[in-house]
Amino acid sequence: MNNVSVIPLQVSEDFKNQYFNFFYEVAKEAFEAAKQESGIKRYMTKKEACSFIGISFNHFQKLEALGLPTIQIGGKILVDREDIIKFLNQQKSVLSNMK
Repeated sequence: MNNVSVIPLQVSEDFKNQYFNFFYEVAKEAFEAAKQESGIKRYMTKKEACSFIGISFNHFQKLEALGLPTIQIGGKILVDREDIIKFLNQQKSVLSNMK
């Protein structure tokens, strides 16, 4: 029932690269569209970042002290969603290595 035939296909490296880049761009656009639809902004206030992570403001300040990057523009402080994700993943690695 699950008979699968394999047909070898030879293509140039250039074709492989173009094929990969095409699908990479399609996936990237779909991912970006999904992020936009989710309502999560790339740059957030500290309060929005707390809500995004699901922590209190005091705990957020502790993360800042541990090195979570923030951006100050004039009198406003913003946090990049990508920095939050990267920082939390790094902390996960640190904790895993301590076990």
